[in-house]
Amino acid sequence: MQLLLLTKVPLYEENFERQLKQLGNEVYCSSSLMTKLSRNSFDKSFFTQFEGIIFSETLYDIDVSEVIKLLPQGNMKVFRRTIGGGYDEPNASLFDACIPVNSDLERLREILLIAELSNFATKDAVHVQQVTVKQKLSELNLKLKQKEIVYYLIQAGDRTVPREEISRQIWEKEPTKSVLASLSKVVSKVNEKLENNFGDEAIQTVWGQGYRLNKTFFEYLENDFVEKQDFIIH
Repeated sequence: MQLLLLTKVPLYEENFERQLKQLGNEVYCSSSLMTKLSRNSFDKSFFTQFEGIIFSETLYDIDVSEVIKLLPQGNMKVFRRTIGGGYDEPNASLFDACIPVNSDLERLREILLIAELSNFATKDAVHVQQVTVKQKLSELNLKLKQKEIVYYLIQAGDRTVPREEISRQIWEKEPTKSVLASLSKVVSKVNEKLENNFGDEAIQTVWGQGYRLNKTFFEYLENDFVEKQDFIIH
């Protein structure tokens, strides 16, 4: 997710911000936005680029509740960092989830995933699958370009995708020799990283045609998708 982290002390959030990024999220941390928001002197269209907003435990409850009222209506998820294990205040309903400050990486991943899945619980399965796929990719320790290529191949299904098409999609430019060489390097790095997960090349080369994902990769995603569907139903 693209996350906005609001705090009084950005340096205090360095470890938490690092955890969020380890899980594959993009994070923007700010201490000045709270003041601008409370004065209602900020262009709220800025928030449309974020999927979630996290209020640090360094912020007062009264300030947080007032700022939430000013946020634009939409699908943005709202989180509150807490000192204890939960949040029992009257305005707890304002948040999609609370994040205890002592949460380890696994607990943090679980909290963010459940909050994201809950938004899709009543929607079609395709949306749920997209969230689940992104979560699984975050577990594979891939860098951004590597994830983008893998996710594009996932969307392509069993279709072999030409190298030129991937280059245009990922680099947003015409497939020069330099761009195609970069693509080859990224694909090699993905296969190197995922060799232990799938025992063979995760991204297979079809000579003269392009790239496609190993069927084992789809089985890996499909098994998890079934588990998440059961979770939502229950």
